[in-house]
Amino acid sequence: MKGRTGRIHTATIDDAGQSSAQVRVLQRSVSVGPVVVSDITFLTDMAVDCDAVGTGFYVHLPVSGRLESRHHGAQLTATREVATVYQPGGGPFSGRWAAGTRVLCVRLDDAAVGAALARLPGAAPAAETSFELTMNTRQGPGRTWIEQLLVLARQPGGQDGLLAHPLVAAPLAESLVNGFLLAAVHSRSVAVAAAAADSEPTRPATVNQAIRLMEADLRAPWAVAELAARCGVSARALQLGFQRHVGLSPLSYLRDARLRRADAELREAAGPYDTVAAVARRWGFTHPGRFAAAYEAKYGQPPGRTLRDAR
Repeated sequence: MKGRTGRIHTATIDDAGQSSAQVRVLQRSVSVGPVVVSDITFLTDMAVDCDAVGTGFYVHLPVSGRLESRHHGAQLTATREVATVYQPGGGPFSGRWAAGTRVLCVRLDDAAVGAALARLPGAAPAAETSFELTMNTRQGPGRTWIEQLLVLARQPGGQDGLLAHPLVAAPLAESLVNGFLLAAVHSRSVAVAAAAADSEPTRPATVNQAIRLMEADLRAPWAVAELAARCGVSARALQLGFQRHVGLSPLSYLRDARLRRADAELREAAGPYDTVAAVARRWGFTHPGRFAAAYEAKYGQPPGRTLRDAR
């Protein structure tokens, strides 16, 4: 009922996740090996108190609304731009959510994180690695990692889905754990970044040049043929280079970059003339419905909600 706060007190966050019958939430969870991604919307105000985090790392990111929590002796506020990170052994956890808050809750098994840390050059024991309590999800690796998780959260589960196949699940799980180590700030961050740089394949100069051209003028009506000519290669060669080294076609990269700029404007919009349609047009999206669908697929909520939250 309106005005009533649901309350849970459990031994660990793991146990709180199993107490969903005591609270009113809409929840969808997807598991990939040691990684569990839950998309949770709280239908009533909620308070959770746990004696300990449990046997996994937790990352909480509000897709809408905010989360007030306390962990490791610190008072924390999570928003769409700052996720909170809870580490096993960090002491008690308490969290408070208002009705209507939608949170992406990610659990990574402690053993999987420890194994990934152990593979680093000159690795120290995982127990000696300390993590900061917040993660920047506005930009950089944190933002990219969260975008991957939002896409994953919408994938179908069950034995018939691709996520149930070891050839898909195993490398995806490893990628998500490694992504967490790159996105989070911790005492081994320098070693993780160095290992990633050593293993990253060299991107061809033609691909880098095409990216620079597009980023320099994202509003231009770029065509693959024009980009290829400017870079001195065939259109097919440029397409293959992007697919191999970027994972997207050139025009998909362009659309993604335009969506990033549109998202930044929506989150910073304050004036009465900053409408979704106006922002979409500025970044080359002439069809409002298609822009809204592409935006929600990437960021997990309609662009109008992002604009309202910014105000």
